[in-house]
Formats: sequence, C-alpha cells, structure tokens
Amino acid sequence: MVISPCFMKLRSFFSFLIAGVLALLGLSAGGFYWLTTHTPLNLLAGGPTTTPAAAVFVSKQTPLLASMLVNPDRLEALRQVFATPEQRSRSHAEFEQIKKSLLANTGLDYSRDIQPWIGDEITLAVTTPDLERDSNNGQQTGFLLAVSSQNVDRSQQFLESYWRKQSRAAKTVQSEIYKGVQINYKKVPTANKKNSALSPFNPLSLPKTTLPPSFATAAIGDSSDSGNNLSFVLFANSPNVIRDAINNVAAANLNLNNSPNYQKAFQQLSQGRIALAFVNLPQSQTGQNPQVSLNSLAVAVGVNRRGLLAQTALVTSRENTASPTLSEPVKALQYIPSASPFAVASTDLRNFWADLSSAVSTNAEVSKLVDRTFADIQQVWGVNLQQDIFNWVQGEYALGVLPNSSNSADWIFAAEKSADSQKDLDKLDEIARSKEYSIGSFTLRNQKITAWTQLTTSQNLGKKNKRKSAIETEAKGVRATVGKYEIFTTSVEAMDAALEAAETGSLVANQDFQTSIEPLPPSNDGYFYLDWPSCRAIWEKQIPLLRLIELSARPLFDHLRSLTVTSTGEITGIRKATIFMRLN
Repeated sequence: MVISPCFMKLRSFFSFLIAGVLALLGLSAGGFYWLTTHTPLNLLAGGPTTTPAAAVFVSKQTPLLASMLVNPDRLEALRQVFATPEQRSRSHAEFEQIKKSLLANTGLDYSRDIQPWIGDEITLAVTTPDLERDSNNGQQTGFLLAVSSQNVDRSQQFLESYWRKQSRAAKTVQSEIYKGVQINYKKVPTANKKNSALSPFNPLSLPKTTLPPSFATAAIGDSSDSGNNLSFVLFANSPNVIRDAINNVAAANLNLNNSPNYQKAFQQLSQGRIALAFVNLPQSQTGQNPQVSLNSLAVAVGVNRRGLLAQTALVTSRENTASPTLSEPVKALQYIPSASPFAVASTDLRNFWADLSSAVSTNAEVSKLVDRTFADIQQVWGVNLQQDIFNWVQGEYALGVLPNSSNSADWIFAAEKSADSQKDLDKLDEIARSKEYSIGSFTLRNQKITAWTQLTTSQNLGKKNKRKSAIETEAKGVRATVGKYEIFTTSVEAMDAALEAAETGSLVANQDFQTSIEPLPPSNDGYFYLDWPSCRAIWEKQIPLLRLIELSARPLFDHLRSLTVTSTGEITGIRKATIFMRLN
C-alpha cells in the first residue's frame, strides 16, 4: 500500500494542530491557575491560613492575641479592586500612611526593610501584664510581635543590617544564643532603669511607635527549611519576652495552641478569615460567684464585597445549647422610623438582661460602662429599667433613637404585651405621680396616648414679643397601646414618628438597613444596628471614651458606614454572634 505525500502532509498538519491545541490548553490552565491563586479576590474566601502559626510562641494565659493572616500588599490590592478610579489614589495614600505611622520613629522603611521578606501572617500578643512579675516596682506590659517570613535569607539580612547600624550608633547592643536561637537586644543602662516609665496594661491606650529602650529581636527558621510555618521574625520590648516565646515552642503544653478554650472557640468559627483575635477575659474582681462566667472571646474577621464580616465565639462556664429564635426581623421594628440611625430588636428582654447582668458583674469596669449606657434613659423617664420595664418584656421588643433639632435624641421603645404588662404599666403611672408628674390623655393618629408631663416656667418669660404664657408643659414620657404592643417615647414628636412609621414605612423598609443585615445569618436572635455617620455626634457626646477609640482605629471609623450585630445561638456553652461592618 502506497501512502500519498498529500496524506502525509495532512497527518503532519493534524499532529501539529493537536500539539498546538494541547499547548494552548496547558497555557490556559496554567494562566487560569495563576490568576485564581494570585488574584486578591481570593481573600473573599479567607487568607492563606486559618489560624495563626505564631500562637505557639504565646502562653495559654495571654490576655490578648491578634493576627492578620494575609500579606498587607494583597490586602491593599483587594481594596484597589473595589475602589472606584477616583478612590484608588486616596486608598493607596491611606495604606502608605498606615505603614509610615506604624514604623514612625523606628528608622525603618516598609518598602526597603520589610516588604522584601514579609509573609502572610502578622501576630501581636500581650504576653504578660507584668514583665518582672513584681508588683512592688510597678508594672510593664510584655509585647510580642511575630512576622512571618517568606524569604528567610532576606529577613536575616534585614536583622543583621539593623543591628549593625545600632551597634555603630550606641554600645548598648547585646547578642546571645538562647536554645539555639540568636537574640539581639538593646541593653538598658542601669542608671536609666530606675527612671524608666512603668505603666500597667491599658487595652484602650494608643500604641507608641517609638522603639522601647529594651527592644529585642530574633529569627526563627532557616534557609534550608524556608517552607516551615515557624519562619518568623520576632520583635519584643524585652529579651525576656523572646526567651519565653522560645520556651513556649519547646513545651507544647504551655502555648496557646493547646489551650482548650482557644481550640473550642475557633472550631465554631467556620467562615473565611483574614484576621482574628483571642482574648482571655479577666475573671471576677468583685468576689462574686455569677451563675455564668465569661472565660474567653474569639473573633474571626473576613472580607465582604461591602465591608468586613466577623464571627465571634464567647466561651462561658455554662454547657448550654440554644438555637436562634428568629427567622426574620421582629415585627416590633415597624414602630422604629426609617430615619432612626440606631436600633436594637429581639425577644425576651427579661432573660437577656438577667444573663447580661450576671456576666458583666464579674468585671467592675464593664459593669460601670453598662450602667452609664442606661443612666440617661432612666434619668429622663425616672424609672428603673430593669425592675419597671425589662421584667415584663418576654416577647418581641425594639428600641430606636430619633435625632432631633437640638443635636440630641428621642428614644422609642416598642414591646409586646405580656400577662404582667398592665400591672407594670399601672406601676409606671404610680411612679409618675410620685414625681409629681401630671398624667393626661389625648388622641394622636386615631390612637389614645398617655403622657406624663411636668409644668415648668417659660424660659422666655418677660421677653417682649416672644411668649405670652408663663407656664409650659414638658413631656417626660409618652406611651400608647397599639394592638399587641406597648410603645414608649421621650416626646410627643417621637410618638408621632413611631405611629407614622407603621403606616408609611419603618426602618425595616429602609434600603440601608436591608443592605446592612443582608450578609448576616437569617436565623438569629435579633439585631443591633448603628448607622455611624448619622449618629456619630450623638454617641461621641454620650460616651467621651469613644473619641479615644476612634483615634486608635481612625482609617476604619473614617470609612465605617454602618455596624450590625446579631447573635446566632449557643453551642455547648459557646455563644456565637456575627458582626457586619459596612464600609464606604
């Protein structure tokens, strides 16, 4: 059989074509793999790791551990993807400013000294509230910063270069080998040690960027095992902190990775994460024995297209399991106006308040903060919220705030009636009478309204062409029974807004509110909602400490659009919640 030259050429052409197609498919697959592994959009599903490898350096008793589980440059790249062309230059400038602020007064430059080797984890831990373990000479908090290295040689060169410059500038640089690890540090002059500032740990204080006088570093890992998860550069404010970190790695039972509370908490946090935090909560300082004590708190933060989505797990002493009670927003929200920048809605306020009171009683500072939060409302209404209102609210409830023209706020509270509610309403009337308030009724939007009022002297009495009446009536509280709900407000105007909301559109119909609850689990125990730009001035006025918190996290607060929190039940003593921070 003779094969024609034409057929040979055709077969060669098809062989070449098949090889070309296979090559193109290979290149396409490789390109697709590269794009899917390098695109910053991957961060929507979480960072490269789910838990911090640096937890092995930290003791089980650490007060606080916080980790970012993604390279800062990838995080910036993701922000650029979602930013508009007009916002990108500003976004880049903000990231640059953060880098400069964190390294200010250290003599370090991020692009030159850190970027060539930094990996996918940055972990900061408070190692101990007292480095010297001697309360007689004051307290100095121990801090450890562990930065993963993706290029061990470059990170080693960075440390060698840094300490070489330091040794030329001062003769206080010391070096030692501790259990096979080289530790470099600045030796504190004896004459200055007595005068060094010793201050207790304050979690709300702003971080100082100036390097401490006893600044110490160490590198864990080597170039022969660059893929090791323990390739880290350690920074600390004392060489003792570095030594303790090395000891924690050697003795696995000492480090945080083997803490039962740490393991239990993060097993319940399943969503993708780019950052997390773990707090060992302080135990009772009052000598009380609460029914439920709070042991620890874990927080995992992920990225959402509209902001940050966080899950929390609160480990308690009670081995209880409870499913979420709601599958949709409570109907009591229909009385919260759409303009309300703040709302809380759930069920069974009596039980919630009992649990909260028991939990916060273990910490005097937290207890004072909760008391201050309700002090203004109690002063306006002249009631004890827990005894006079919370105790009979066993069904739905919603609490909202309505800004007014005087840059303050009116409160609206709607609660489902119970068998005991009428008795408690009569008690409220008795409290009003005891304060010499007048109790009157009138009709508003076809509803019977009861008002507790007080007669006052007009501020404009005696001024021409201002007011003719010397007496004014000031509403101290307004209530109405509408269907199965009792509604309380701090003014007639707020009551009118609440009744109007049920007719024309409440907060539930507000598009911003819907966007703010969309990423949250549909099965939950209710919502805490805060429209930050609208009520920023109100909360800053009510809580002066908030200004300090804003300064410590200014980039976040500058872009914060709303904050929404929901509880999602309890599993064997671990209470779960989800937090959505919607960002501009």
